[in-house]
Amino acid sequence: MGFFNKFSSKVELTPAIALATSMIYMMASDGEIADEELNYLAVKLHAIGNAEELIELSHKYSKRQDLKAFQKEANEKLTKDQKLTVLANLIDILLADGEADESEQELFFSFVEAFGITEDEIQPYIDILSVKNDLASFVG
Repeated sequence: MGFFNKFSSKVELTPAIALATSMIYMMASDGEIADEELNYLAVKLHAIGNAEELIELSHKYSKRQDLKAFQKEANEKLTKDQKLTVLANLIDILLADGEADESEQELFFSFVEAFGITEDEIQPYIDILSVKNDLASFVG
């Protein structure tokens, strides 16, 4: 029976897969995932495991689970520190291109709400990552 497990579309949600899946949802919120975004994702995930495998498993997971169900399951699986790390990475992705459109903000705050994090708790992360991503003063 074990041989056929690799063909199964069932993926168990782990903290690493929750991080990757969250990032994929944010990257895809504008309708497509750019090559630069995939490279960013791979670099981030490489620090915690096999990036290619995590992306593949996250993709499989997201195909069988809708956003709300994923957020609920991730909320149950992640510690508060892990949730804040996921949210910080989502902020970083959201602000990477210099602007946060309304649909990206709505998606982000749906994660904040699903994770039971208050706006007061997340605001310092938004503030510091906004400064980190504001490179306008370096442009000629």
